Amino acid sequence: MKKLITYALSFGMVAVLGCRDESLNPVPGWESGVHAYTAFADVAEPAKNSSSRKNSLAYAANFPKTGQDVDAAKVNFKIRWVSLDNVLTVSKAEVYVEMLDYYSDADGNPKTASLGPKLIKTISPAAANRQYSTFSISPTEIYNVYKDATFKYDKVNAVKVFANPANPRPTGKWFNGTEDFVITWKLYTADGKVFTTWNPDSVCGDTTPFSDAAANCQLVFDVK
Repeated sequence: MKKLITYALSFGMVAVLGCRDESLNPVPGWESGVHAYTAFADVAEPAKNSSSRKNSLAYAANFPKTGQDVDAAKVNFKIRWVSLDNVLTVSKAEVYVEMLDYYSDADGNPKTASLGPKLIKTISPAAANRQYSTFSISPTEIYNVYKDATFKYDKVNAVKVFANPANPRPTGKWFNGTEDFVITWKLYTADGKVFTTWNPDSVCGDTTPFSDAAANCQLVFDVK
């Protein structure tokens, strides 16, 4: 009798497992993805397998706020897309800038005005996996995408950021050192996929030694 019960239970388990509907499995299967590594082009790259990530950190470049030639004062970048399994190919990359304007409220408390991300560049990246493409961003380009931007610094009245009497900026130069610029990117693959966000720990906070597969999710530069 014990043997019959054991056989019956074993057969029942096999029957249940054999009839499993995988379409109802709540755990999705892994798909191929891509990420990017963007750096300041004029800053030396860390040595391979180095734990240093200085080239991917913020503020390695800036716009000068004094004696600024707006046509020449640009920041140079380089970007490479990475497909770890060599399945996908990136056909287009969009680069966005988010301008942060630092100010003090009526009580003297430090505040930050985010003017929201704006498309600043559309580039055709290198066709080969892990190969750099270069681009630059100038003060003129950033001014042009934000010249009509407004913000309610007093929480009531919207004023143009570049015409704010409480924070005057040099005519024709536009930036005075109260700004930061956050650079992010969006990747398009040849098969129609779009990648806009990545895991904040495994990709954006990549702590592995520097290599051709390095990843990051943003760069920040400012005005000095």
